[in-house]
Formats: sequence, C-alpha cells, structure tokens
Amino acid sequence: MSEEADKSWLGCRLCGVAVVLPASETQRTTTADIDDDLVADFLAAHSGHQVTHLHRADDSHIVASGPLWDPMTTVSLQVTDNRNCFVLTSERRSIEEPRRYRFQPGSLAPLPPLVNIDSRDLRRGLDLEFYPHALRRSLVDRFVSVVLELVRRLDPDELDIAFDDANDPSVSIARLPAHAYASLRARSAEIFPPEDLGRVHKFLDENRFEDGLLALRIRRDAQVEGTPLR
Repeated sequence: MSEEADKSWLGCRLCGVAVVLPASETQRTTTADIDDDLVADFLAAHSGHQVTHLHRADDSHIVASGPLWDPMTTVSLQVTDNRNCFVLTSERRSIEEPRRYRFQPGSLAPLPPLVNIDSRDLRRGLDLEFYPHALRRSLVDRFVSVVLELVRRLDPDELDIAFDDANDPSVSIARLPAHAYASLRARSAEIFPPEDLGRVHKFLDENRFEDGLLALRIRRDAQVEGTPLR
C-alpha cells in the first residue's frame, strides 16, 4: 500500500492544488515529504481561496505509474472532502524535489479485472525442462493456447490472492485453482506424445503454485470519468 493512502491534505478548489498535512508523531518517522512550513506557505498563498480538507475515500482504488517503492512513481487516488469526490495525483519532477499534489473533480472507477499468465516465461520454462532436446514449436503453441483458454475462464473474484506484485501495484498473484490444474493435466495428454508426457506433468507439478510459471496475474486498473489514467 502506498504511503499516499495514509495521508490527508489541504486543497485549494480554486487552483486545483494541495499540500500534505503534517503526520502524527508516530507517523513522522516513517512518512516522507512532510514539512510544516509547506502548510503555512500554502495557506498564505491561497488566502481567500476555497481551501478544503481532503482525505482518502474508503476502499478507493490506487493507480500508479510504477512500483510504489519508487520515489519517482506518480500515484493517483480518490479523495473526498466529505461532500464531493476528487481524484488526487501525487508526483515529483526529480528526486531532490518534494512531491507536488493536484486534484480534480471526479472518481476512480475500477475496470473489470483481467486474469492472465506470463506466457513468455511459461514458454521459456517448458523449453528449459526439455533441454538439450527441443519440443516442436507447434506443441508449445498449442499448450500455451490451452493454458490461456483455461485461465481466461476463471472468475477473478473467486481466486485466492497470495500477494501483490511489488513492481506493479495493479497486479496481484494467485495460484492456479485445482480444477483448472486438473483440466490442464488432462488436456496436455491430448497435445504431447506419450514419451514427453511424464516430463510435462513434472513441469506442471513444479509450477502450479503462486511462485511458479503457472501463477495467475490478476490486473485491476481504474479510470476517471471514462478516461484511462494509464
């Protein structure tokens, strides 16, 4: 979870900019980009404007341009002043500068989640399983097509999430459900010749969990007022 989600802000509705409010003493040792002088300067600069207190809307989606651990990542989230909803964006121009906050009326609407796998890594892993021998490309293509077919039939809301992708905040990782795994084993017997099937099943057994090459990637993106943020 991004540190941005735990902050609150003062925002000028006239100018569409905001400043992060000071953290509590317990948060101060872990929350970056807090400066009391910035709040005083903000209030002076926007004296007589429409200044409002903003906080994150409950259970709102976060959209990020990169990993949340990257200090240069741009983060957008839904905030509210308890009457209206806004989309607040946090970004910085360089690592030496503090974050800048701007906001606009609107809300982050989640898009339908997508379930996929890393088919390139799956191909590479299957090839390595048979090295130094080579599987026919047509067999690998059929196998990957079957995997994708089974994966895309899955209901993302019924999957047990194991962890989030540290490099992509929109992606969570889950293991392949038992019923899908059983179908994949059965259908692999229709693809590969009997002499290769033992090694194929060994490969499937070793990669069926959330840390294997059959791990499911569930992507949950959002958009603001019909316009994708990423």
